[in-house]
Amino acid sequence: MSTVGKVIKCKAAIAWEAGNPFSIEEVEVAPPKEHEIRVKIVATGVCRSDAHAVSPSFKEGLFPVILGHEGAGIVESTGPGVTRFKPGDKVIPLYVPQCGQCKFCLSPKTNLCEKISKIKTAISDQDLMPDGTSRFTCKGKQIYHFMGTSTFSEYTVVAETSLVKIDDAAPLDKVCLIGCGFSTGYGASLNTAKVEPGSTCAVFGLGGVGLSAVMGCKAAGASRIFAIDINKDKFSLAKELGATDCLNPQDFKKPIQEVITEMSNGGVDFAIECIGNVAVMKAALECTTVGWGTCTIVGVALGGQSIPVSPMQLIMGKKMNATFFGGWKSVDSIPKLVSDYMAKKFSLDALVTYTLPFDKINDAFDLMYEGKSNRTVLVLCQEFSFHSISVGIILQKTSNSLRVTKGARVAGAAAGPMASGVIKCKAAVAWEAGKPLSIEEVEVAPPKAHEVRIKVVATAVCHTDAYTLSGADPEGCFPVILGHEGAGIVESVGEGVTKLKPGDTVIPLYVPQCGECKFCLNPKTNLCQKIRVTQGKGLMPDGTSRFTCKGKQIYHFMGTSTFSEYTIVADISVAKIDAAAPLDKVCLLGCGISTGYGAVINTAKVEPGSTCAVFGLGGVGLAVIMGCKVAGASRIIGVDLNKDKFAKAKEFGATECINPQDFKKPIQEVLVELTDGGVDYSFECIGNVGVMRAALESCHKGWGVSVIVGVAAAGQEISTRPFQLVTGRTWKGTAFGGWKSVESVPKLVAEYMSKKIKVDEFVTHTLPFDKINEAFELMHAGKSIRSVLKF
Repeated sequence: MSTVGKVIKCKAAIAWEAGNPFSIEEVEVAPPKEHEIRVKIVATGVCRSDAHAVSPSFKEGLFPVILGHEGAGIVESTGPGVTRFKPGDKVIPLYVPQCGQCKFCLSPKTNLCEKISKIKTAISDQDLMPDGTSRFTCKGKQIYHFMGTSTFSEYTVVAETSLVKIDDAAPLDKVCLIGCGFSTGYGASLNTAKVEPGSTCAVFGLGGVGLSAVMGCKAAGASRIFAIDINKDKFSLAKELGATDCLNPQDFKKPIQEVITEMSNGGVDFAIECIGNVAVMKAALECTTVGWGTCTIVGVALGGQSIPVSPMQLIMGKKMNATFFGGWKSVDSIPKLVSDYMAKKFSLDALVTYTLPFDKINDAFDLMYEGKSNRTVLVLCQEFSFHSISVGIILQKTSNSLRVTKGARVAGAAAGPMASGVIKCKAAVAWEAGKPLSIEEVEVAPPKAHEVRIKVVATAVCHTDAYTLSGADPEGCFPVILGHEGAGIVESVGEGVTKLKPGDTVIPLYVPQCGECKFCLNPKTNLCQKIRVTQGKGLMPDGTSRFTCKGKQIYHFMGTSTFSEYTIVADISVAKIDAAAPLDKVCLLGCGISTGYGAVINTAKVEPGSTCAVFGLGGVGLAVIMGCKVAGASRIIGVDLNKDKFAKAKEFGATECINPQDFKKPIQEVLVELTDGGVDYSFECIGNVGVMRAALESCHKGWGVSVIVGVAAAGQEISTRPFQLVTGRTWKGTAFGGWKSVESVPKLVAEYMSKKIKVDEFVTHTLPFDKINEAFELMHAGKSIRSVLKF
């Protein structure tokens, strides 16, 4: 007898309240309304997200509810206006719809759809049909839908945009896993992390999603795949699916991130967290390599937890993002994934551990909680025939039986006269933290091999100098000669220097470029590590200092020490520039302008027509605004507590400026409202961890990118709810604006000389070098953008 247009009574598993077992009940499923489809569910997986939804710690849950979101079935009937489906079609319900018309669906940057634009967590939206009502009732009560799918019912109703037709030959007890777990893990590797051939990966958590991520890494051509779990029983299958190394953190005395960093010679290229534990998310980021490491979050954290991360992890070139349904455009991609499975390009069978009848759903959850299964699949159709099963849980509704199946640098002579003696000159020495600088006569030794001695003509004062002088810098050493934003003329060169000669006009570089290390040879980073260790200790590459004063060794600073009439730098830490360039202007390209401008051009890669928000309107923030304008941004919002900075920001390109103190709500909420959902790009140029979070949360869901430019005080951590990333935002940082220093600074000077970028406009004060402490006072008082000191 036809059921079309009638209420269907069928079996479903209802969660009446949080923390209690499911109850198998007879429910009424109303016929589909306009643009809706009623589906007979044949098989459905049990996923951790279902378990999260019934956890007492998940405060957004609505009860009573029919869970389930990893299903496959057959169309029973369609509502008015449905044209793409007909009764009998084999389908997979989708918790990520694809309407094909909204701004999200039309953007290639995201797989989100405006149909779930109000989503607050990974699993709390779509609890009613689009018209605001439910199609389920039981015992006279309305029953909520779950994630727009509710596959823990023999029949369910879904929106037309939340369903995809698949190959009629596909085994539904396998391809149901493509509805969530497999696609999420596999796509996290391919679409979100974008794992590259020959790369090294680490996958944290070896459940169904983690194993799918391992398969994704293998499919992408990763050469080494670390699989991490505290359950060693999972290692055999992980290796079968592509893992090369399996690690149990409990086997080591040191943190797992340190173990992986050592085993991978500096860190993995890609880390994928598939557990939902914020501490593991932090470990995953910290085990990635400096310069280009990417950490992708897959696991869903509950209870309002935030990820604690040191901003320096991002500033040193690492990136943190997350995935939602693996980044797949659902309607477009699911049929292709089913085809790939049918063509044996990956294994789904390996993810199914048990087969159980639907009535045993609570047993299936128990097996998952105990770590004894990878996936639970419920099969609800009596006449459905099974295929062989190897790993997950399959719950099969049969009439009488229960079946459980376990399844070159070139060497040469110096190009100019060699250095010949100690030079005595003026320098500003920081004898101890927190005290004014002292103008002293210092001795500057001649340069050693591959070193260059420079007569500094002009140097600017930057907040980074003040940060170290304050004593907050963990790498700060005293006594020291600070300064890192300078320009000058080569006085002499040491043995082996071939690319520079006395008389050359140069800018010292705190980010070197040796051109030989793996970082310099990689286009993804500008962070040369050739002399990182000694530079961080305030010493030259040979481990000694070239400065003395009053019989005491004076430390170098950032490899530059431009607060001295003469300084010594490594030959890989200096860029030769146009001799016609005014040094009292282009010295700013040694740090602030290059950092802000490059954050836009290189790190964020701002696109024409985009909307940007810049937090902090000091020198770096203004450089960011300038970069956004050059990149073609259509709307640039400057954010600062000091309204006196607004006029200058607009001169540089800001279209509007706002003061957070003028609003009663958080500034991120203000920006989201002002920009119809959030900005495309945000930049934090202050160094305040609270503002860093606000900058991320002001970004648009689906594709927003937030770049950390400001340096936070030592020991401070940034934090945000992981779901900010899961819904498509990316968190990055920048060091020196991502520029490969030796090759890029001369080009930046040329851009200034051709008036493509502003430099003169950043200089608000020019003072004699002896007035250096006044320059610091002007900066602290917010009265200067940049003060330039001339010798």
